[in-house]
Amino acid sequence: MASKKITPGDIYAVHTGTYAGEMLIYIKSEAVDHCFLSVPNMVNRIIPKIIFDHGRNNNILRYVERVPVYVLKTSTAQYVKNEKTNKTINIPLSA
Repeated sequence: MASKKITPGDIYAVHTGTYAGEMLIYIKSEAVDHCFLSVPNMVNRIIPKIIFDHGRNNNILRYVERVPVYVLKTSTAQYVKNEKTNKTINIPLSA
């Protein structure tokens, strides 16, 4: 299935697995990864695009809404701060 476009500020709820209960605010994309700020933990999550698409296609991740611009600005600032303090968790392609 083709990947649907995601936009900065989109929120996805994690419904199952290790990260169940987290809300992921989409910040940006890199070469093969999507970058999110995890709420309420306030840590960065780097998820490979292929894993993200699998999660979305199988209802592990469900779209919630797009945050207002001021929330996106605050979330992006927190993401950048976390990058500087090494609060980033990479989700591996396989366990």
